[in-house]
Amino acid sequence: MKFKRLLPFAKPSELLVCETDGFSLRAAVLRRVDDEMELLCQASTEQVDMAEGLADVIASLKAEGWQGGGSAVLLSPAVLSTLLELPVNPKKPRPLPQMLELVRWEAEPLLLQHITRWSVGHLLVGQGYMSEDQARSVMDMQQGKLNANGKLAMAEQFSLRRFGDLAVELGYIKRSQLNACLTGQEWLKSDDEAIECGWLAQGPVEDIPGTFNWLISCVHQSLLQRWAAAFARHGVKLRAMYPLTGCAAALLADGERNAVILESQPGVGFSSRLADGHATLVRHYLNPHKAALDICLESYHALHAPPREPVWLACWPPMPDLAETLGQMLELEVHGFKHPLSGAIVSPGMAGAALQTLGLSAAPRVGGVRVGGPLPPLRDRLEVRAAALLMVLLLAAGISELSLWLRLGSVQRDKAQIDAGWQSIDTAVKRINAQIAAIDERKQKIKALRGERQRVEALTRFYDEEIPERMGLVKGVLGMLQTVVDDEVIIQRLDEPGKHIPKPASATPLPPPPARPDDNAFEVENIVLEAWAMSETAAQTFVQRVNNTARGWDLQLRDPKVAFDKGPMNANGFSISLRLVKLAGPDGKIIRQSDTERHETTSFE
Repeated sequence: MKFKRLLPFAKPSELLVCETDGFSLRAAVLRRVDDEMELLCQASTEQVDMAEGLADVIASLKAEGWQGGGSAVLLSPAVLSTLLELPVNPKKPRPLPQMLELVRWEAEPLLLQHITRWSVGHLLVGQGYMSEDQARSVMDMQQGKLNANGKLAMAEQFSLRRFGDLAVELGYIKRSQLNACLTGQEWLKSDDEAIECGWLAQGPVEDIPGTFNWLISCVHQSLLQRWAAAFARHGVKLRAMYPLTGCAAALLADGERNAVILESQPGVGFSSRLADGHATLVRHYLNPHKAALDICLESYHALHAPPREPVWLACWPPMPDLAETLGQMLELEVHGFKHPLSGAIVSPGMAGAALQTLGLSAAPRVGGVRVGGPLPPLRDRLEVRAAALLMVLLLAAGISELSLWLRLGSVQRDKAQIDAGWQSIDTAVKRINAQIAAIDERKQKIKALRGERQRVEALTRFYDEEIPERMGLVKGVLGMLQTVVDDEVIIQRLDEPGKHIPKPASATPLPPPPARPDDNAFEVENIVLEAWAMSETAAQTFVQRVNNTARGWDLQLRDPKVAFDKGPMNANGFSISLRLVKLAGPDGKIIRQSDTERHETTSFE
């Protein structure tokens, strides 16, 4: 039981429970909710053909909201449940084939005796279609015995006839009643020899050492398969078949270790005795003409139970006063199985079978016949092996997870150390970058200071050297013009557009001024002079005078031009343009006029 609780997938959560007495069928859908069981819907039918009856109850259940499908169990009088004494220790179980063969050997004669109860004669009497005297009369005729009138010829006439046909001809029953019993008989007995069994270990036998009681249940295999096929046609899987009586023992609380259990169905009685939680005696009682009270009294006395042992009673149909009446007659306190779900359709046996199938019973006290045969021992079951494999995988996964966790801790510690090292490196890099930035900033400041110093030096040189020299040059040019200008010449423009200063080698060189073909010198001073003369002769004379006078100032005449042009007051004359330049050689020294003589050619436009 503890192992089953560890494997919830082995138990259904919703179950269809059916019960038949051979002529009617009742069904209920029960669901497990935590440790309780609740009723979802229920239905019943009086169909004799169980295939049609099953279809009717399933249709009724679906009409009440049941979705269908799932698992089912069936309680039927075709299943025999009894107690066998076998030399098999439950703690040392035998292999499944050997155990199955041993149980079948003991159960086959008992099942053959059990199915005689479902002969046509018993069914007709049980349903009240004919009396016991009428049945005995028909059997006497079948066996060739003298009838009540002593007419042997009549007995010989019916000796080879079937019981049902003979009863119809004698007028004891109707053909419809016979057909109903024959149809019901098809779902209660089978003529094949193969049987299916189930067993449940009990305690040791007191007087026989090495022998143990086993609660076994058995049914013909063809009948079990027929019921399974009927359920399968409606999409329901039949899990097991249980006996009609005896399943109420699953309702007994686990604390009740010693008790007498009485169970009553119409015409059927069952009694069992528990000692230390194990069944020690089981009795069946069949008498369709007996009342429930008489059946319970005879069943109790057949057990020879010790006085004052607790007695539990399960009765269906419900009879509220039966427990009290039985207790008064036995002078004992009789406890009734009062399960909340028991009622007009759900019998105590149905509730007990559902409790055990859903895994809610305190202890396994009910033996059923499983469709497909009994399960092997726990260690050989597929689901157990799957669970063991799963546990091994989980254990391996847990070990791997633990190993990974330990490795992760080591990696995290190493990572923390590396992160701390990288953090110190980052701090040092930032400090170095800050120092580099400070050095660069100082370099920029030094560069700016150097530039400022050069600018100051250039200004100083400009004011100390170039300005005085320039002023002297300008004064000389102006003085020269005073000597060369006459009344026929007018000075219009005297300008210094710029001068060419050689740059250091490190600086980007400026494009050099246009050089003359015979001259590698470059200009360091450039003065543009524009004038106007009244005649061409005056103009040429002015140019010659300027050229001669400029030589004394180391100036050379360049680009002289004389062209006809309008002058002041729109008078006709000639415009004069020229440049006075001072040249320096490749070494930067001023070229003196004493070093070279150049001839300037005047061009006229």
